[in-house]
Amino acid sequence: MTLKRVTTERALDRIGFGCSHITGGIEARGNLRLLRLAYDLGVRHFDTAPMYGHGTSEDVLAAAFRGERHNISIATKVGIPHGELSSRRQLLRLVATPLRRWTPGLSKLAAKRIYSTPVQTDFSASFIDRSIEKSLAKLKTDYIDVLLLHEVSPRDVSDELLDKLQKLVRQGKVRRLGIGTSVESMKQINAAGLDFEVYQRPWSVRVADESLFADRYQIFHGSILGAIEAVDEKLRLDARSRARLQELCRIEIESPDDIAKVLLLAAVAANPRGLVLFSSRARGRIASYLQFVQSADTEAGAEVLRTLRNCLGLRDIVLSRSAAPR
Repeated sequence: MTLKRVTTERALDRIGFGCSHITGGIEARGNLRLLRLAYDLGVRHFDTAPMYGHGTSEDVLAAAFRGERHNISIATKVGIPHGELSSRRQLLRLVATPLRRWTPGLSKLAAKRIYSTPVQTDFSASFIDRSIEKSLAKLKTDYIDVLLLHEVSPRDVSDELLDKLQKLVRQGKVRRLGIGTSVESMKQINAAGLDFEVYQRPWSVRVADESLFADRYQIFHGSILGAIEAVDEKLRLDARSRARLQELCRIEIESPDDIAKVLLLAAVAANPRGLVLFSSRARGRIASYLQFVQSADTEAGAEVLRTLRNCLGLRDIVLSRSAAPR
């Protein structure tokens, strides 16, 4: 099964679920329910990585879809070692869970510090082999739909690495190859003529760069957290834009969750030939977001995107011909 190149299919064919917070151990049961909920609501693409969930995300994903592997598309990554979920770390996570709910600002600060810390990567052929075999075992599968080089930079892409990746494709262990890194690194990799089919990268309504890699299959992440506070602030002062968005989306925009739904729809509109990742730890939020996108008028998505950017002061921006919905 490969990712679908869709243009007019249902909206949920263009949304995937990010599994960075999916953790095993004492949290496994609740996370299994989250994954099954997303699946039952129509999501079929799930994005994980060896380091996610302190090394347990792939295990939980496999358990959630035991016997249904052929029904889903899985993206995982190489380049960053598998993590380890110790008993002490599980206890700390258990204590931290209510703190995240009561002090979301503190949770965001902690996340920012974690994800801004430089990671140690390894793209040697021997490491790739070990990582792939471990991921296949954890995922309980014999193939990966999309394999992404995690936080790769141009200097990491050697002939040895390219040969190893092509061998994995020939062996049937990998269906599609891609990179999951910063936009700046992608620009450099693209400029160097290094050929990868899938580009998974951060995207925000605040930056009109969705057509940068229009010849690649793009997977967007970060579309909500990267803009929700800025949009919330602007909409408080711009009643006209708020009214227009409410008309287009057919909802009352009264909370950050409402803004998040609008941002998710805008991201889908900005990436009509690709996929948009979203995630949440809250079952109600997952259901609410997905039901909104499923029922939304996707034809209005481009106008939602324009309205948001006008509200943010990014005027005279239109989708490029290559990125415009067909």
